[in-house]
Amino acid sequence: MAESQTMVSESGAVLIDVIAGLDTAVHSVPVPPDPAIRIRSVSMVDADDLAHPRERFTDAILLVGVAAVELEAWLTEHRGTAPAAVLAKVSGDDAALARQAAASGSTLIVIDPRARWDQVLGSVQSRLDRYDDDPAGGEAVDVDLFGLVGLIAQGTGGLVSIEDATSARVLAYSPSKGEADDLRVQTILGRAGPPAYLELLRAWGVFDAIRRGGEVVDVPEHPDQHMRRRLVVGVHSRSGRHLGSIWVQEGGRSLADDAAEVLHGAAAIAARILTREMQAPSTEGQLVQRVFGAHGGVDPSTAAAYLRLSVDESVGVVGVAVVGGDEAGHADAMSSVGGALRLHASAFAPAALTTVLDERAYILLPATSSPSITRWVRGLVSRFDGDPALGGALLRAAVVAPIAGLADVPAARIEVDRVLTATAGDPERVTSLAESRTAVLLGEILDAIAARDDLADPRVTVLADYDARHDGGLVPSVRAYLDAHGNVRDAAKAVGVHANTLRYRIERAQQLSGLRFDDPADRLLTTIQLAVLDRG
Repeated sequence: MAESQTMVSESGAVLIDVIAGLDTAVHSVPVPPDPAIRIRSVSMVDADDLAHPRERFTDAILLVGVAAVELEAWLTEHRGTAPAAVLAKVSGDDAALARQAAASGSTLIVIDPRARWDQVLGSVQSRLDRYDDDPAGGEAVDVDLFGLVGLIAQGTGGLVSIEDATSARVLAYSPSKGEADDLRVQTILGRAGPPAYLELLRAWGVFDAIRRGGEVVDVPEHPDQHMRRRLVVGVHSRSGRHLGSIWVQEGGRSLADDAAEVLHGAAAIAARILTREMQAPSTEGQLVQRVFGAHGGVDPSTAAAYLRLSVDESVGVVGVAVVGGDEAGHADAMSSVGGALRLHASAFAPAALTTVLDERAYILLPATSSPSITRWVRGLVSRFDGDPALGGALLRAAVVAPIAGLADVPAARIEVDRVLTATAGDPERVTSLAESRTAVLLGEILDAIAARDDLADPRVTVLADYDARHDGGLVPSVRAYLDAHGNVRDAAKAVGVHANTLRYRIERAQQLSGLRFDDPADRLLTTIQLAVLDRG
């Protein structure tokens, strides 16, 4: 974490603007901050970090799982050296705690208990990134998502939000001005909206229209659900990829007559922004990807100096993949949960680095024991069970730890990729190469054989061709027979036929193919060839 700043900094985002940007995620700010205070950095901190800080704190900290009594004691201990802003979910006497924070040189921002911390962190970081691009705080030459929602709000007269392709994460939104209905409030907080109303939106075909794109849907108000009228349009790239959606809720006044036309134009601009962001990560983000071997890699010493890491300190690498559900949506799902993975990784180790490449996330963890990392990763993947961003899919992970230092990280990433590819269908959701070596090596051997037509044995393929023409059941019978090491009764039971039927099929298979299953070499070759057929 960066050095804490309790004085007014010369650059960074104005704290009041950051608070305004959090919108409905803020429950209260009992003691308003000095309008001149700016913050340049933010991090997530838990109770263990408060008790045993590895470094000085950033300008703003998000306190996760810290009770009010712990926060009060910590503020007393750090009077005059506390961060400029403390964001926490606290109960009890907020005002007294806020006065204690102010006396320590900090502003307490009480976060709505329903808000998701990954949404809060993302919102604050996005605001800081925007000020890094435009230190004066003025309009950027090329509009970003935050600037775009402001333009849409002006053009439509409504409350605007831009969501990702899964509708599980809000990317940017305009101020609510106290006029947000429950759907907007819950969405900004990172929660699913009211189930009954969401079901109505599905029944009305709103989500289908978003995925198709090209159409501005006018959703009428629903007084029974206390929902206001809203317009929504899907955002798609030129290639047709669904990137997200723009929602405009009617506030205290009616939407502008040309609001739909404004949304059409906004969808095109949003598509360019989102495509650009996907293709061009930030300087630090690209450097982290290079640490993992992407974009040609990077000199370890250079990366260590920029990222404030040790070159030679032992580290661990974790790869995370989406499994199950709709495979076509895996990339979007991983993109949506990437911020939350980063949040949880930082909670476990503040110096952790997280990035998303293609359909997988990669986490670099500083010197920590391998069993400790594995225990944490098991908890991590289970945290996302049922997350709407995954659309019914699950997360699984592979761990490589310890490794000698940053120079070995790209090789470790290759290793976790090998494990994730080979064990995609395994019930164990967290594993390593040491634990999955048989599956990894066998899978790669079978892939190598499958890639060469000259290694396909026609004596085995003739059995599959016979089954296709006659539904003879030869292939499953031979497979069961070999798996049972020649035990006819066990094989027959596995296939669900009489033992005499299985004997007939084995003999028929030998006649058609010329293979002899009493020959060890033929048995081994047939087992391998059938495994290749199973891989498609």
